[in-house]
Formats: sequence, C-alpha cells, structure tokens
Amino acid sequence: MSGLPLDFLFNALIFILFPLLGGVIMTRLRLPRMLGYILSGMALGALTKGTGADSFLSTVGDIGLILLLFAVGLETNIGKLRRFGRLLVGIGVSQMVLTTVVFFSLVIARGASALEAFIIAFAFSLSSTALVSKIIQEKGEEDSLMGSLTIGMLILQDLMVIPFMILLVSLGSQAGIAQVVLEIVVTSAKTLAILAFMYVVGQKLAPFVFSKTANLSKELLNLLTLFVVILSVFVFSYLGLSSAIAAFAAGVIIGGTMQHYQIFSQMRPLRDLFTILFFVVMGATLDVSELVAHLPSTLLFVLVAMTIKFVIVDAIFTYFKFHSKTAFSGALMLSQIGEFAFVVLRQAQQGGVLSNDMYYFAITSTLLTITISPILIDRKDAIYATIRKLIRSRLPAVHHYITYRLDSHPAHIDVLKLKGHVVICGYGRVGSYIGRALTMAHIPFIAIDYNSRIVEEHKKKGVNIIYGDPSDIDILDFAETEHALMLVSAVPDQFSQEMIVLNAKVLNPKIMILSRVAVEAYRQRIKDLGAEIVVQPEFEAALSIVKKVLIGFNIPKKDIVGKVKRLKIEHGMA
Repeated sequence: MSGLPLDFLFNALIFILFPLLGGVIMTRLRLPRMLGYILSGMALGALTKGTGADSFLSTVGDIGLILLLFAVGLETNIGKLRRFGRLLVGIGVSQMVLTTVVFFSLVIARGASALEAFIIAFAFSLSSTALVSKIIQEKGEEDSLMGSLTIGMLILQDLMVIPFMILLVSLGSQAGIAQVVLEIVVTSAKTLAILAFMYVVGQKLAPFVFSKTANLSKELLNLLTLFVVILSVFVFSYLGLSSAIAAFAAGVIIGGTMQHYQIFSQMRPLRDLFTILFFVVMGATLDVSELVAHLPSTLLFVLVAMTIKFVIVDAIFTYFKFHSKTAFSGALMLSQIGEFAFVVLRQAQQGGVLSNDMYYFAITSTLLTITISPILIDRKDAIYATIRKLIRSRLPAVHHYITYRLDSHPAHIDVLKLKGHVVICGYGRVGSYIGRALTMAHIPFIAIDYNSRIVEEHKKKGVNIIYGDPSDIDILDFAETEHALMLVSAVPDQFSQEMIVLNAKVLNPKIMILSRVAVEAYRQRIKDLGAEIVVQPEFEAALSIVKKVLIGFNIPKKDIVGKVKRLKIEHGMA
C-alpha cells in the first residue's frame, strides 16, 4: 500500500497548524478564537494563492457553514422566545428595524449604493450568538433576566436571517424590477412551503422516528441525523434555494425532539471542527492588502457604529421599562456584529450584489467589533458602575432622573418601620425560596430585584419587595440595611455580589452577610470583602448527593456527618 503524497501531508499539517496557533494566541489574549481562525486563514490564503487549493478550501468552508448553521438551529430554543412572548418580538423587531435604518444612512453616506447599503445594514443589525451565548454561559447568567432576554433576542435575529437569505438570492438577478419581484415571491413561496412541510414532519413524524432509532443504537441515530441534514440541503439546493436555510431549519426541527441533547453532544466535535474550518476558509478568501487598506478608515466608523447600536438597544430596553442596568448590559452584549453577517455578506458578494470595496469594508467592520466587544462585555458591570458614579457626581439632575424616573417603581412600599429584618438581594429562584422560608418562620424581610415582572408578581402575593438594583447603595439604604440583622445576596453575577457586600458593610458594618458564588475562584474574594458565609450552589448540591449516596450504603449517620465535615474543611467551607 503506497503512502499519501508528501505534499498533501505537508499542506494538511500547515492547514491544521495555522488555526491551532491562531486559536492559542487569541485565547492567551482573551479575544474570540473566531478572530484567530480568520487571521490564520488569511495567512493560509496568502501562502496557498495560485496553488490550486482554492476549490478544496471552498468545499470545506461550505461543509463547515452547513454544520455551523445546523448546530445553531439545534441550539435554538423556541421556548426562550415564548418566555417573553410579544414583548421580546416587539423589542427584537424594533432593534433590527431601527438599527438597519440608521446603518443604511451611514453606509449610504460612505458611498454605497442603496442595495449595498441595505444588505450591509441588515448584516450589521445582527449580533453574535456564538460569542454572547458563550460569555453568558461562562458567567452563569443563563437564567438571569439579562441573560434570558439577550439570548432570546439573538434567537430572534437568527430566525430573521431566513427570510433575508430568501430575498438575497433573488436580489442577485439582473432582470427588471417586475421579474425580481416575481422571483422573490416564487422563491419565498417555495421556501415557506418546504419549511411548512418540514415543520409538520418535525412535529408529527420526527419525534417518533428519532425515538425508535435512538432505542436501536446511538450510531444509527447519528447516521439518521446526518441523513436528514444532507437530505434537507439536497432538496433546497435542487430547487435553487439556500442550503444555509436548509441546514438551520433542519437543526430547529431536530431540536424539537427529545433526542436533540444526545444528537448535539455527538455532533458537537464534528461541528466544532468544521466551524473552525469555515472561519479559516473565510479568512483565506480575504485579500490581506484590501483588508489593511480599509482598516484606518473603518476603525472610526466601527466605534461610531457600536456606539449607535448600543444607544438604540439601550433606548429600546428603557422604553419597555427595563431597569437601567439591564438595559445597559443587554445593549453592550448586542453591540457587536455577529457571525451571521459573514454568511450574509459572503452570499451577497458571490451573488454579485456587493462590490469588493463594500465587502471588505463590511468584513473589516465585523472583525473589529468581534475584537472589541468581548473586552467591553467582560467589564460591563464595572463600566456601568463607573458611568453611574460619574453621572452622580457631574450630572446630578440626570442621576436623579435615572434613579427616580427610569429606575423607580410606581408602588414603592413603606419600609421605614423595618428593624432587625433580613434583606434579600435578588428574588429569583434562590431568593424566593429563602423568602418563603422566612415567611413560614415569621421572620421579617425585604427583597430587592430589578426585574419589574418579578416585583409586580410577588407584590400581588403580599411579599415585601422593592424594585431597584440591589448593588446600588441608595437602594440598600432605602431597604433599611442600616437596621437589618442579616443580608442574603442571591444575585448571580460576581460584580453585583461584590458591590452588595461592600455597600452593605458601609451602611451597616455589623450586618451578617450570606452570599452565593457561581464559581469556586470567587469564594475567597467575597469572604475577604466582608461576607461571613459564602455558599457555592454546586458544592452544596454535591454534599446533598453525597449524603444520600452514603445513606443508600447504610453508612452510620455519625460517619456521614464526619465525612461531610471533612469535605467542607477541604473545600474551605467549614
């Protein structure tokens, strides 16, 4: 058996080495690895130019795109859209429409045609699902108001790409307006008909077929999944429709089956590999000289664009009565341009409706926002606190307006008589359980939360709760923290936990503070700031399971207590 050609093996090594190094460097710099893959692809493109590897790279990139969109569809949880219902649709659609209109004007001013400006403006209205959802998961904020709302908006944006891709295919036609309109109608009708058929099959047939196949073998389940994806892409491509829509729709449909977690876990390694290859190929198709030439003129535009996008989203959140901290965090989370912009821009360029000049301008803008955004998001709470502090000292009238008009609740309660009570900061799942227990024990308490829905819901139940940011010293003062015996911090994010502990100790140095922490690394810091008791939910859950396991093995109660105590000592929780 003859070996593989040495030149093939060498090219394969280089093709893997470059993104590996790019990913490592970006990780060290705490920047998105996606950026490293694109930059490594640019280097590869310069090396392989004119070697005949272009067609191979293009094929690999197309496969990567299909698997990427399939995985995004698989992770698209429609239930998150239902949680906020019409409110989320109103916020999401308003954001996309307003952002598109503003960016359309900006891009027109830069010299683009109306069609180019429309395509780029829509692409710029999208935010990065991959980047933002990963940051939210790492911070443990999936179930927070800001996390749930932001992920819901990202899902809505992803779904809006489907009709736009349909429109984009027809816009590439060189025919007259009447013919283009006819093509849009026909393409839309065909796509919607197939999507409707896929939805019916997904609701009625897919759960049954996938359940039966899963009972036979995991390998067969994986083969069935791959078959469904390729079949969807084949049918759409045969009818002249977008294969990207097919892959995304297949993911959404399979995501509705009970086996989608198993499918995702099995497909994830393959998805991750081809996603990397997609961004590498994306970089390889870029002309480095063109990109560098557009960098200086684009940098200022990007800073202005991110600011405008932030202001629009923040204003929309504020209009819909969200707390200023939620509005600020959500706006900062959505201020970048997402990975779907690459898909839209690439499709537009290949369809001949986007010039090279505008394409490189848009791609450069997207790359810059993906570079800048994680740095800002990682410091969002500190930035918010700094801005509020500056406004309080320099613009007291604005501070008063934000605090008592935007962030105030119309039904504040009288808390002046509270003394010797408990202050609960955050009244979500954890906080509400604590409040329920205190109620049963007839211990007075007051809760603070900046989710107006939670406040209104629990006010109707007679809970002593106020609307506001619990990390704000004025809100803690309003809750009579000075006269409280104990404070429980049940908020999920680290920065708020730290500010609550610090501000509570300023108001009442003798108050006993119990705080939760999401990550073990933060435990000691919270204790150093003044919290007497720090609880890590995962560790407490592990202790509970350990007790039940040992009881199941008939271990004496005294021994169980000793082993649990030893674990607490080892963990520093004793």
